[in-house]
Amino acid sequence: MQLQKLNLISEGKTKRLWSTDDPRFAIAEFYDDGLMYHGKRKLYFDGKGALTNSINAILMQVLEDNNIPTAFVEKYSDNSIVVKLAEMLPIEVVVRNYSAGSMQERLGLEYHKKLKSPVLEFCYKNDDLGDPVINEYHAYAMELCTQEEMSSMCYNAMRINKVLSDLMKEADVIVADFKAEFGRVNNRLLVADEISPNVARFWDKSTLRRMDNEGKTPETEYRRLLEILQKLTGY
Repeated sequence: MQLQKLNLISEGKTKRLWSTDDPRFAIAEFYDDGLMYHGKRKLYFDGKGALTNSINAILMQVLEDNNIPTAFVEKYSDNSIVVKLAEMLPIEVVVRNYSAGSMQERLGLEYHKKLKSPVLEFCYKNDDLGDPVINEYHAYAMELCTQEEMSSMCYNAMRINKVLSDLMKEADVIVADFKAEFGRVNNRLLVADEISPNVARFWDKSTLRRMDNEGKTPETEYRRLLEILQKLTGY
């Protein structure tokens, strides 16, 4: 697809979004120094944006292959992709299979503990408030989404969880948790934003270490994850 990158639309924790000469599409450009953990920590290394972009592109294509609609269109450059321009819902849907991060801290759970069943959590996307945890009643009262959209997000988040978990299981990688975001395109709700180590905990099954900087160097871990995905999917 031949598109011209024009003006900066927005700048988030992990990437910039640019308008194009086609109003239906935008270009998402990944940083080398994207923020993680709701902006609490910066992970930087040369080429991180390109590796993250490639990992996200593969995972979005896998979702499409499994009939989960996304805003992803195609890769644009080493560190950017073409996406459908979506009206983003100000809600993050977090799917947790293991205790880690903020849920572990809030509930006093044992780290690395496998949960009896997946847990869905919702966060209100507001940097000034630190993206607080909310429930569906908050979402309706604040008019963040409709009940139909909430049902769609929950359904597709659980579908994403199964697809990712089944895929990674073949390579002895655990999907401990991940964050999904959704946007409206022509009144249809799509998976938007990204699915990558920026917003997910992928653990090595043998060590239960997160595949970013808990094992070897961050770059080595990202390259290893990309190579695993390329081998599993052929993309």
